[in-house]
Amino acid sequence: MSVCKPLSALAGIVACVCASSARASEGAASYYFAGAFGSFLTAVAPEPGFTVASQTLMFGGQSQRAVLRGRATFGLSASAVYEYLAGSYAFEPQILGGRLQVGAAAPVFGTASMNVSLDTSRFGTLSNGATDSGFGDMLLNPFAFYWSFGELHVKLAQWVVAPTGRYNVNSLINVGRNYWAFDTQVGLTWFHKATGTELTVLPGIMLNTTNTATDYTSGTEFHLDFMANQFLAPTFALGLQGYWYKQIGPDTGSGAALGAFMGESFGLGPAVLWTPEAFKGRAAIVLKWLHDISNTNRLNGDWGQVAVSYRF
Repeated sequence: MSVCKPLSALAGIVACVCASSARASEGAASYYFAGAFGSFLTAVAPEPGFTVASQTLMFGGQSQRAVLRGRATFGLSASAVYEYLAGSYAFEPQILGGRLQVGAAAPVFGTASMNVSLDTSRFGTLSNGATDSGFGDMLLNPFAFYWSFGELHVKLAQWVVAPTGRYNVNSLINVGRNYWAFDTQVGLTWFHKATGTELTVLPGIMLNTTNTATDYTSGTEFHLDFMANQFLAPTFALGLQGYWYKQIGPDTGSGAALGAFMGESFGLGPAVLWTPEAFKGRAAIVLKWLHDISNTNRLNGDWGQVAVSYRF
């Protein structure tokens, strides 16, 4: 089977959702969006040139407790939809023995909703809700290096999340999170072209700065995306994909009303890749759904992605 590499460009520019995605940390949320950094052929070097992509990210889930606006809050349910437009450029000359790609992703539209309800024996159920929409926090990719060693491919990438989204400390929910984050990732892909079989792991470490409006610093986060994919045809592939998240540093600051509040979670789900023959390998479409199987101190729910890319 001869399999082309249409998704290598998309994998370099997929974005992570901001605002109420889900995790431990402030608001039981994080900049990391489960499974959004990898899908198919994640560490395979992209073809040289410019690539554009649209990625729609969706989440819905619940949490028993979190910290919102500097106060402990119980009985949360949240949903979010973000539309990212991304661009990247892969250089043809080798740099450091591999291929260099740079890029950025802008959340041109995001909407997030949250409801809080507390059951009390004396007053019944107390509830409150809010929705926010607008431009979210941008994702920058100053470098992504790719190296190939036969069937083994390696990727080293740095991501920076800039707090460009609207944020109001008095709001129950915001499309922005009001702090910077820095995510360093190393991806490994084994791809056997003869059978179209791919195995990928993509670990990363995310460092968060302080939300100065709430004096809350979300702890350092480890995340691991993993994929087992099979190309059934040169233009079509199916995958079983998942993630593991573990907060390895405590939440700190005067706003951390629940203390360290360290979280952990694990999820699995299917993914589909289609590269329409009419575009001769330049266009790719990915559909993915991940379901949380276990979690601690975080929003527990479902993650959905629809990504479309085109390489010029």
